[in-house]
Amino acid sequence: MARYRTAIKKAQVVLEPSARLIPDSRQVTPGDIFIATKGFDQDGSLYINSALELGAVAILVSDACDKTSYHKLDNVILVEGLEKKLATIAKEFYVKDQSVPMPVIGVTGTNGKTSISHLLAQLSQICLQQESAVIGTIGTGSINDLQPSSNTTPGVTEIYRLIKQFSAKNYGSLTMEVSSHALDQGRIEGLDLDVAIFTNLTLDHLDYHGNMESYFNAKAKLFTEYLPKCAVLNVDDQYGRRIADMVANQTRVVAFGQSESVKAYSDYVFIRGFECHVHGLSIDIEWQVIGAKETCFLQLPIYGEFNCLNLAAVFATALTLNWPIVAAHFSQLRPVPGRLELFVKPNLPVAVVDYAHTPDALEQSLLAVRKHLTGELYVIFGCGGERDVSKRPIMGKLAEQHADHVIITNDNPRTESEDTIIADIEAGMSGNNYQIIKSRKEAIDLALRTATASDAILIAGKGHEIYQVIGKESIDYNERDYVEKAMLALTTHGGMI
Repeated sequence: MARYRTAIKKAQVVLEPSARLIPDSRQVTPGDIFIATKGFDQDGSLYINSALELGAVAILVSDACDKTSYHKLDNVILVEGLEKKLATIAKEFYVKDQSVPMPVIGVTGTNGKTSISHLLAQLSQICLQQESAVIGTIGTGSINDLQPSSNTTPGVTEIYRLIKQFSAKNYGSLTMEVSSHALDQGRIEGLDLDVAIFTNLTLDHLDYHGNMESYFNAKAKLFTEYLPKCAVLNVDDQYGRRIADMVANQTRVVAFGQSESVKAYSDYVFIRGFECHVHGLSIDIEWQVIGAKETCFLQLPIYGEFNCLNLAAVFATALTLNWPIVAAHFSQLRPVPGRLELFVKPNLPVAVVDYAHTPDALEQSLLAVRKHLTGELYVIFGCGGERDVSKRPIMGKLAEQHADHVIITNDNPRTESEDTIIADIEAGMSGNNYQIIKSRKEAIDLALRTATASDAILIAGKGHEIYQVIGKESIDYNERDYVEKAMLALTTHGGMI
């Protein structure tokens, strides 16, 4: 990057401290440098004039672009093979001394990335008494102030910009979700990882990768090409065991899981047992790190048997990073916003807000909540308009099959008829243990007043979202906030919000 800086100086461009490398001309602000590359179906040089009009002070353009697009323009710097050099340029531009003061943790796998990332960030804050950051599906930035993100893993220039931002704020750690697409496309190239975590591999994204082996090879790059200081691997999963074999001679491996085979590894975190109860999980953990074997018992206000493995990954990572963890820290952890998120008040049913909006996700959430119950299970859900019609009767059937009481409500009907959507859901139901309440708020209010303190109410579909699309209008609607206020009102002044 040094010679590109020299070229910028020769072009008499003055870079402000706030200057950014921007590959999307629409996001350029005054003082930025626009990156023009040749993509599969776009030639970035076609947007150079737009970037200059928005205030770009310099342009880095690939020699693969159409040269007639920028002929005789000022402050345009030609870079041979810019596409392959972009990560190196971004790293030097944003992280000039090549060092990052906080540990960087990458999480990959089909399921669990978001949960592990958020739980690790929470634990980091508790242990280190510093704010921690995440980059992922439901937001980017401080765990306490997430900003919406368009991709699970951003582009490489954005990743290094965020690292610079988080480092300047003295965050204690950065945990990022790393998608298979990002690994295949080199979006984290050059990144030095302290820990890389593998969760599992199940059928997903085969429209992009073609087959499971290609999908696995993309995921494995995080460990074989980026060579993290430590690999935390779910060895209950066959693909996790394969990665362990692939990196055993070059990376420290910490295995985690529930099978006895976990203890065949030198360093491990083993789940000896667990219990699902109305207020969360109890997990019996055994671990061995550098020869010392220890045990502890964790109490967590989190639902879902599958979270046992997520917590084992978090525990293993914390040990690896030498965080001063104690069992009591884990009782302070909270679910990921909108992912089986518990709301608990005295003498009221437990309310569980979850993002589940597909048949599989709804079924898994219903099964997960059911295991924690002594009473009955209510479910409130709907289906989005102008989306896959075939899933509607399936979700109706699953709700009826796994819940004691079903309330069909609106999700995001958009411009489709609410009655048509509901009728499609009903088509999969055969009994009469359901009712229809189109208003989500009214459905929640009724369930809270009807269910007993030993029951649970799964409110599915919206999760962390803060809007509802009715017609062509996006209406402010934060289900998590509404549930919290509704339950508080019931405990204080008779239920009036």
